[in-house]
Order: sequence, then structure tokens, then C-alpha cells
Amino acid sequence: MPETRSQTRAGTSELRQRRPSTTAETIVNAAKQAEARIETGLLQLWDQLEPWRRDNAYILSGYRATSNSYWRSFKSLFYLHNESVNIWSHLLGAVGFTVAGIFLHSVVAPRYDTASEADLLVWSCFFAGALLCLGMSATYHAISNHSPHVAKFGNKLDYSGIVFLIVGSYVPAIYYGFSCSPKLLTVYLSQVSQYAMRHCHFRELTICQFRSVC
Repeated sequence: MPETRSQTRAGTSELRQRRPSTTAETIVNAAKQAEARIETGLLQLWDQLEPWRRDNAYILSGYRATSNSYWRSFKSLFYLHNESVNIWSHLLGAVGFTVAGIFLHSVVAPRYDTASEADLLVWSCFFAGALLCLGMSATYHAISNHSPHVAKFGNKLDYSGIVFLIVGSYVPAIYYGFSCSPKLLTVYLSQVSQYAMRHCHFRELTICQFRSVC
């Protein structure tokens, strides 16, 4: 029996009112939930941190979870968090100073036959100081979420690196500035060496106000 127009319209209306397939919606929702779980697992808020990690109340988010693993801490280099800039800026700087030092030595050394081993040594102190400062700082920021003991050790590395850079910068200036006064050269180099040996106390909060002065 042929269908009437009213039956055809009713069938079309029924098709239009049918609920579309939810397969795509299910996939999208599952992906969003998985993304949220991953983000929650990788990053934390200030209120979620253990007390030993709360050193800046003005940074409210973007913290890595406590890893208790060197491998997991170093894997954090490959996703974004609030230490990413600290890590990569220092790490790339360390690589840059290493490459620059090797390049300058290969270019400058053949041109100046009068350069002595002492000249090479004092400039090596400068580049080594820069490399240690940037490399040790990158290491500290990478492992600062490991554990309280490792974070404290990394903090010492960070301040030690700063001292190495300061001392490494002083050595060429003192060496060439007092090249005509061997006694004064010895005195100043001795003072700089003593400063370097006292550096481990600079991380203590009781003397933090004197860091810039020293």
C-alpha cells in the first residue's frame, strides 16, 4: 500500500528527532578526562605542596609533584612547569659557555704565541666558573622536587655555582690588574680563595641579607 504524505512527514520528523550517535562525544569526553588526570598528576597547586617545598607563596600553580626519583625529576624537563625557564635558560647557557670557550681557544690561541700557560689558566677559570654556575643551577632546579634532603643538597649546589662564577670572574681581573705587583696579586687571590671556602654558609637564612654585600 503506498504511503500517504502524512505518514512520510511523520517518518521524517521521527528521524530528525532521533538522538545523534554519542560515539564522538564519548571519545572527546574521555580525552578531556585523561588530559585532566595527566595534568593533575604532573602539576600541583601551592596548597597541595609539602611544607618543605613552600618557599614562595606568590607562585600559586605549576608545581611538579614530589618525585623521590632522579629519573622522574629529569623527565620533567620535557613538559612545562614553573621551573622550566630556570632549568632550560641555565642549561643552554652552560652549553653556550662551553662551546664559546672551546671556540675562542681554537681561534685566539694560534694568533698569540706570547700567551703563557698562566693566561690560559686564568681565562679557563672564568669559563669554568660560568659553566659550573649555570650547570649546577640547572641541576638544582631540575632535582628540587625530589625530596627534602636532595633539595637541600641542590640548593648548596646552586649557591656554590654562584660563588664559582664570582671567583672565576675575579681571577682574570686580579691577574692582569696586579700583574706588575706580585705581592698584591697574591694577597687578593688569597682573599678571593678564602671567600670561596666560606661560601657554604651563604644558604643560611640568618645571613641571607649579607649575600649581596659579600
